[in-house]
Amino acid sequence: MDIVRLIALLLHPLLASTLVAWVWWQYSWKKKSHELKGEQRAEHLEMHEQRGEKLLWAAIIVALVAVAGRAVAGWRTHGDFTAEIWPTSIHGITGPIGIVILWQLSRMGKKAKLAREQGDSFSKLKLKHGRMADIVVALVFIHAFLGFLYIFEVL
Repeated sequence: MDIVRLIALLLHPLLASTLVAWVWWQYSWKKKSHELKGEQRAEHLEMHEQRGEKLLWAAIIVALVAVAGRAVAGWRTHGDFTAEIWPTSIHGITGPIGIVILWQLSRMGKKAKLAREQGDSFSKLKLKHGRMADIVVALVFIHAFLGFLYIFEVL
């Protein structure tokens, strides 16, 4: 395998590993939110909301890097960018689905924030956002494990 193709294909897992750690760190807010009180909690909540939005964009970029990596691999192997661009594994298929789910989680977080700002301190949206975060974290780790297995197929 030539070095350009190898770099293009391995850039996604390297960035994704960082993203998985970031997802876990963002998810840790759930526990931290019970420990903090007053102004300190409000500051951390604001950071959680801002970083959640950035996390969504980072996930989109990581997914686009994967698509670009497959395009480069197709070009280097077949002389055609579209030759390998479509996902051929369960890992590749679930990536875009995960982006949609993460987008929905972010949207729920924004709605929960709006409800809080309107005086509803414990809305159903907040509860749904937390439960969906549980699901997202589980799916992220499953997706990462499938990606780890897929690396052996690619190499």
